[in-house]
Amino acid sequence: MILYVALLLLPVSLAIAADTDPVANPIFTCKFEAGQIVIEQAEASGDVTVEVKGQARPYVMDKLKLVPRDQGLPSFLFQPDMRRWQWLNDQGEPIESVVCAEKPALKAG
Repeated sequence: MILYVALLLLPVSLAIAADTDPVANPIFTCKFEAGQIVIEQAEASGDVTVEVKGQARPYVMDKLKLVPRDQGLPSFLFQPDMRRWQWLNDQGEPIESVVCAEKPALKAG
């Protein structure tokens, strides 16, 4: 009887799992001294949305570095081995490093 119920529920559980597949690129919330940023998941093109000072700004992912498309915005470098982000100055040198809150991004299927 238990096997029968499990077989009946299997298609439902597969349908739910298919609708909420985790995406490889999580959402990071980073609290730097200069302010909080939110890094949204990257698109296939490498475009990333970064919320800086409450405004969504376009960035592009260049390997592990987030480069702003607009002038006057900071760059960020991801350190995957330590699971942290660095805020970079205009010369590309780290100003501050923080471990950011990470949550998996889910895509709707």
